[in-house]
Amino acid sequence: MERKFSVDELRRRLELALRPAEPPTVEEVLAAVERNGKLRGPADWVFPAWRLYVDYVVEEIIGRFKPSAEEEEQLRDFGRKLNTLLERAERQAKAELTAIYKAVVDGTYRVENDKLYISDRVWMYVREGFAPHIIIHGVTAKARFPDVLKLPRERLELLQLGWRASDEGEMGGRPFMGTTQPWQVFAWTATRYGELYAYVASANLTREGASVHIQINAKSWRQRWSKAEAIDLVASHLRRGEWAPVLTMWLGDGKAERSEVLSGEYKLVIAAKEPWRPNPSASASKALVARGREAFERLRESAGVYGKLLDLLKAHKWIDVKLATDDGFRAAFKLNTEKRGIDVLREAYGRNGVETSAEQLGYVERNSRRRNGVVVVAGVVMYLELVSGRGGSLVAKYFTRDAGKALAAAGRLESAGLRPNVVRSGPNYVVYIATADLLRLAERDGEIRRAVALYLAEKAKDGTPRQRELAEKILKRHPFFLPNRLAASLKPASP
Repeated sequence: MERKFSVDELRRRLELALRPAEPPTVEEVLAAVERNGKLRGPADWVFPAWRLYVDYVVEEIIGRFKPSAEEEEQLRDFGRKLNTLLERAERQAKAELTAIYKAVVDGTYRVENDKLYISDRVWMYVREGFAPHIIIHGVTAKARFPDVLKLPRERLELLQLGWRASDEGEMGGRPFMGTTQPWQVFAWTATRYGELYAYVASANLTREGASVHIQINAKSWRQRWSKAEAIDLVASHLRRGEWAPVLTMWLGDGKAERSEVLSGEYKLVIAAKEPWRPNPSASASKALVARGREAFERLRESAGVYGKLLDLLKAHKWIDVKLATDDGFRAAFKLNTEKRGIDVLREAYGRNGVETSAEQLGYVERNSRRRNGVVVVAGVVMYLELVSGRGGSLVAKYFTRDAGKALAAAGRLESAGLRPNVVRSGPNYVVYIATADLLRLAERDGEIRRAVALYLAEKAKDGTPRQRELAEKILKRHPFFLPNRLAASLKPASP
């Protein structure tokens, strides 16, 4: 049968998910949530990161909302039970992912109906267009979450309405939320407090590593609205000047583009679902609800005490609201983020580099390295990667968990006249060079030009739909990577 997924890509994702990792720190976890709301990386890092976040949030809620003794115990019990679920899910996920990886390496698997089987009991979803994932079985718990917001019922229902219009589902007449973003667990549960049934539903394999999908059913509430009714009611409230449902709908299905907010381009965009499609934007899947700073000011004003919760959750979308509406917060944020990652790392490390051997950096003779998607730049082995964005781009990355090695690699690249940067990705330091540097290298280095051309050709032919789109755009902009141009450029000159 014709495979609709890449076994090589699955193997790469499994290797990333099973890579050993140092334990996360609270600072790392909060930085990841502030950045995009997600915790992704090796399973050794992701599951403990979730548990750290749960512990942090429970203590913050207790400290800021001052619940009663009974409510405090409910919060702590909720946190304990959630973390127990995560511990059990971690053991199950690691065991199954390890077994699947071994079967993929050995070729002892079969694919049927969008599932990769290694036995009748162990399998993984490998449906095209979706992240590969395994189902976590039997990891469930009952708990209670207290009413920390203490909102009047009519205000609470406005927040519930927005969640129902976006991410909230219905099961057996009860509301439920499924999410891979830890802040949403608390942001939603605070509006559906009471008796809960929680379970870890799956472990997913993303391009950045493993992620955890948790589902929570609100047993104390009946679902009042269908999805279409909720969306229609949110639009109706907005026409009357009530923004609270828009806030939670945007927290669920909104598009967050921090770079646009920081550049003064204020657009409130939400997934366009029937029957509500106000001012459709260029994308058929999104709707432009409002423009301008005033729209974000209305969101912030509508939050009330809910904004206090979003603050302590470090919710990335709420940070975007504050960046759009608070000049002081915006100035401080820019001051902390304007420095390039490599400069921040150098300041933290205390020097510009360390003595690191070529072998430690993963150096190999370029003629011995012919794997597709790999280039050797200034003695540093780097991996090509397509990046989404305006028109798409191509970068080369070097991965390490050692700050000294990251700085040493960056120093080598700088000595070659390049402009590398360093960012954190889970437990890793990622040293990368951007498209402009890669193009300059390809113009003067035939091996790199060949490697880039082969990588783009492979992605244009056999990549995911998004990879094919990006590769084709880059090849169109830079046709000297096309096979006929490549052959001509590498042909030796006539004597």
